[in-house]
Amino acid sequence: MNMDTFILKGSQSACRFIDREAVMVNAETSAYYSLNEMGSFVLCELLVSVRNPADIVSYLETRFGTSSQNIAGDVGELVAHLEAEGLIINGHSDLAVVSIEGADDVRTPTAYETPKLERHGELEQLILSGE
Repeated sequence: MNMDTFILKGSQSACRFIDREAVMVNAETSAYYSLNEMGSFVLCELLVSVRNPADIVSYLETRFGTSSQNIAGDVGELVAHLEAEGLIINGHSDLAVVSIEGADDVRTPTAYETPKLERHGELEQLILSGE
């Protein structure tokens, strides 16, 4: 198993990119999440472009000139958070997702910001709230 390749956690998680941001659901817990623009870019690179975190860090450092410690730490923290929430797992590149809806619209953000994953609660709460 290639420990630098990540995939969605089977039928347990789902993802869609909307307006350059990502929305994810953990079907097992019914929790739903959003990622900011930078987090969505990193996620798209991991899952769709099948790039490993080190390559993403290198690209972002070149693009934004931010210190490698900040970007490496930020990307590592995001990947760890996605794994801890049961949304992605270490996988094999042969199992990588080829396409996720809306991924074609994801672009490198114009300025560096810390990639963030935000948990919003359970889907049942969202449905009952009528939002």
